[in-house]
Amino acid sequence: MRTFPKSLATFRNIVEERGKRLRGVPFANLEQLPQGPAEHLNVESRPATIGIIVQPLPSGGIRVVIQGFMKARLLGHHVALDGFYKYPDETVAAMPQEEFYEFD
Repeated sequence: MRTFPKSLATFRNIVEERGKRLRGVPFANLEQLPQGPAEHLNVESRPATIGIIVQPLPSGGIRVVIQGFMKARLLGHHVALDGFYKYPDETVAAMPQEEFYEFD
């Protein structure tokens, strides 16, 4: 039995796919990403937005977070997150799960 809407699973897949693509972008390009407007889309007729947050780290790397919000069927919204660290030598590290709570 499914415990969450099919549209939420689809939305999470979209956010994760954005994260996979960004992991392959060179460090210098990620570092220069503008903190511009979010991407607006519809997921199975529900309005959603996806934004990208790039934050410098004291180590010289960056933290990249892909943050998505999708309108819930009745009230509120659903959140989908993906994130990682990237360093000037092009290595990528996973972002600890507890850090995602900063972005809910």
